[in-house]
Amino acid sequence: MEFEDFKEFLNTANYNKKNNKSGIDNILNFIDWCNNNNYEELLIRLNSEKQGGIGYNSIIDFTNKRIIITRKKIINRIFDTGFVAGLGPFPYMILSEKKQQSKIKDSAKLQIEKILRDPNLECTITYNDILRTIIKKGFNSLVHNMFGSFISKYYLTIFTTNNKYEYILPMKKNGNFDKMSYWMKSILPIQISFAD
Repeated sequence: MEFEDFKEFLNTANYNKKNNKSGIDNILNFIDWCNNNNYEELLIRLNSEKQGGIGYNSIIDFTNKRIIITRKKIINRIFDTGFVAGLGPFPYMILSEKKQQSKIKDSAKLQIEKILRDPNLECTITYNDILRTIIKKGFNSLVHNMFGSFISKYYLTIFTTNNKYEYILPMKKNGNFDKMSYWMKSILPIQISFAD
């Protein structure tokens, strides 16, 4: 999506703000607007690790149309440069009070078409193929230190008609479980179960 296209949506979002529409409502309106105008945009990105360091690690991108799984490049496995996890750039901008044009232009460089052409692309899963999605806190990954205890990993399982996909989500790269689960259940077009 080009900046001018996004600006067109922002004009609508600004009108909705005046009518006391919430941030979630504006993101859901953005998703509808993308679907109606045939745009595919990144909503949420998660970071998965089967092994730390240079082991097998991947990026899980949730768009308004599907889930895209891409294996991380070696440099990203070691240094994690760039956008690691969280809300996609455009949804983040919708919530942000300061919508700087230069930042939105930079965000627009994250093109889904480019991700789909990446040689490290593993698979895509359309939302219609998903039977069930479960995210749970990894209480078996509880870490204790002088500041207290915290869970270091979450687990994501996606069941489709033909496959089961399992991913380990490190807390240090995906952030707070409650925030992550809030956005996932609020804006993704799938039912998600959360388990302890």
